[in-house]
Amino acid sequence: MGNASNQYNDCFYIAVKMNTGIDYRCFADLMEHKALRTYRDIADKEILERISKEEMGLRQNTVGKVRKLLDSFGEVGRKAKEYSKLAEQNGLRVVSCLDVDYPYNWRVLGGMPKVFFAKGRYSLIDQMTLHGAAAVVGSRNPSKYSQYATDRMCRELGEKGIAIVSGMAYGIDRQAHLSSVDTKGGTIAILAGGADNIYPPANKDIYDLISAKGLIISEMPPGQTPLRQYFPSRNRLIAGLSDCTLVMEAGAVSGTLHTASYSAAQGKEVFVLPNSIYYENAMGGLKLLEDGGNILLGTDNVIDSISRAIIYKRMGLACPGEIRFHDDCNGEVRSSDIAVLRELAKVRPEELTDDNWKSLLLDALTLKPLCADELCKATMLPFYKVSGLLTELELKGSVCQEKGKYSLTFV
Repeated sequence: MGNASNQYNDCFYIAVKMNTGIDYRCFADLMEHKALRTYRDIADKEILERISKEEMGLRQNTVGKVRKLLDSFGEVGRKAKEYSKLAEQNGLRVVSCLDVDYPYNWRVLGGMPKVFFAKGRYSLIDQMTLHGAAAVVGSRNPSKYSQYATDRMCRELGEKGIAIVSGMAYGIDRQAHLSSVDTKGGTIAILAGGADNIYPPANKDIYDLISAKGLIISEMPPGQTPLRQYFPSRNRLIAGLSDCTLVMEAGAVSGTLHTASYSAAQGKEVFVLPNSIYYENAMGGLKLLEDGGNILLGTDNVIDSISRAIIYKRMGLACPGEIRFHDDCNGEVRSSDIAVLRELAKVRPEELTDDNWKSLLLDALTLKPLCADELCKATMLPFYKVSGLLTELELKGSVCQEKGKYSLTFV
C-alpha cells in the first residue's frame, strides 16, 4: 500500500471519528474481535460489508454503527479527501501510530491519537526522544514574576537540548514558546483545533515562528475550529508528549491543572513555581504543592527528572520484551526472556522462583518508577511478597526508592 493510500485511509479514520457515531468503544470492539486488522481497515468498504453480514461476536450496537457508516460511506470519503487536500495545501504532515517515527512518549501510553497532523520541523520528535521534553503551562494573564521565571527556565532547559511543549495560548504558553524556539531543544505547540487553524488569532506571529522553526501538532483535522470541549484533550497530549510538567502559575480553576493532573496520572513529575499565598492567581499551583507536587526552584531537578525518563526510554527502545542485568554469580550480563516469564506468571505462577519474580519486577520498572501497589497490580502478587522482593532488590542496589516509588538504579 502506497503512502498516498495510507494518507487517505488515515484521513478516512479521522473523518469517521469526527462525523459518525463510531467511537473508541466501537473500534475497541472491532479490534478485539479481529474484525479489523488495523484502524485503517475502516476505509475498506468490503471489510465493512462483511462485518455487517457475518456473525463475529461483536456487540449489536457496533454492527448497527458499521451499517450506518456504510450508508454514509461516500460522504465520509469526500470528507477524508477534503482533509487530505487541506493537509497538502497547508503543508501538514499526516502521522500514524503505525509509522516508525510516531512519538515514543505517546506510543507507550494508552489513549493517544492513532493519527495526528504536524507542521514544521518534525525532526524535533526524534530529538526530544533522545534529549527529553518538558511541558510548560500556566495562566493566560500571568504576573511579571512567573513570566520572568518562564523565560529564564525555558531558555536554560532549551540550551540543554530539552524541547519545550505548550499549547500556544496567551500568557505563559506564549512566553514558553518565544523563549525556547531558537534554543537547541526547540519548541512544540499542540493545538486544540486543526494544525492550520491559528488560535488565538492574535498569536499569528508566534504560529508563524513555530511553523518555521519549531513544530505544531494537532489530533484534529485541518480546518477544524477549536471548540471548548477539545481543550482538555489537547492538555492530555501536552502532558503525554513531555517527560515532566512545569506549572508556572495557575488559579484555583484553571486548565493548567488538567495538564498537571494528566502528567501525574501518567507517572510523570509535576514541578510548581512557588508564589505568594495571598496571590489569587497562584492558588491552583499552591494546591498542587500541597498535594505533593515538586517545588520548582530552578532547572537542576527538572533536568534530573528528564534524565531519568530518557534512561527508561532508551532501555525500552534498546530491548523491547527483554531486560538485561548483572548475574550475581559471575558478574557477566545475562539476558532473561521476559516474554516467557510474563506468560508463565499468567498460567503457572507457582512455577516461578523468587529470582523470576524479581526479573518481572525489574521489567515492570523499565518504563517508569512505580509504587509497591502498582507493582502488585502488574505482577498479581500479594503486597507482602512484593514488599519482600523489593527489599532484597534494594539491598542488592538494583532498585532505589524515592517518595514511595521504586526505580531502577542502572548500576
